[in-house]
Amino acid sequence: MSTVFQPFGLKPAYHPSGLDRSVPFVGTNNFNLTSTTGGAYSAPYSLTGAQVAFYQYTPVAITSTGQLTIAAATASGTGKVYGSFDGVEYTTAEGRRTVGKSITAASLAAATQIVFWIFQDPALVYEIQVNGSANANSVGQEYNFDTTTGSAVTDGYIIGTGGAGFSTTALAATPVGSGNVGQVRVVGLGRETAYPAGSTNAWGDANTIVQVVISNNTFAANSASV
Repeated sequence: MSTVFQPFGLKPAYHPSGLDRSVPFVGTNNFNLTSTTGGAYSAPYSLTGAQVAFYQYTPVAITSTGQLTIAAATASGTGKVYGSFDGVEYTTAEGRRTVGKSITAASLAAATQIVFWIFQDPALVYEIQVNGSANANSVGQEYNFDTTTGSAVTDGYIIGTGGAGFSTTALAATPVGSGNVGQVRVVGLGRETAYPAGSTNAWGDANTIVQVVISNNTFAANSASV
C-alpha cells in the first residue's frame, strides 16, 4: 500500500504513441549576440520569491513574455501548465557548456545560452502522488497541486552539493469538485512502485499514486472535472 507520503513531482509515465520524450525550450533566449542584434542576453526563465530552482519533474508554465517559470498550484486566472521539467543545458560564466537535471536560480543567473528540456506533449500521461487518499471514483476528477510546505510546486531537494535535484510536488488532498477546472485530471491508478518498497499501489491507499494528464494545458482547451 502507498502508506508513506514521499512525493516525486509530475513524472512522465507514458505517451499513447510510445514516444514519451522531452523537447527543448529556449523561450526568449538570444543566441546571436552581435552588434546588429544587441549584446544583452535575454534569459528564457523567470524565478521569483519562493521559486528558488527548477527540479526534475517540477510542473512548469510559460509567462506572458515567453519565459519558463514554475506552474501555479491552482487553475485559477492565468495559471496554466506547460509540462514537466526534465533538465537544462547552459554555458557557465567560465565559458563551459554544462548539463543537469535540475538548476538553482543562482546558477541560472550566472548562465547564458540556456536550453531547458521539458515534457510538454498534451497527450502525455504522468504519475504523481496525492497528499491524501484517492479511490476509483477519482477517475475523471481534477486536482490542483498541493500547497503544503514540502510538497508544493516550488519544493524539491538536491542530493549533496551540485548533485541531482528532484521535485517533491504532490496533488492536493481533495479534487476541485464537479464542474470546476483543476490543473490535472486523473485517468487511472499509478503504476509507480508504492511505499514502502515491495508493496503495491492501490485505490484507497493513504497516499495514492495516480496517473494524470494536464487538464489546464497551455496548448489545449481545458476541461472541467466530472
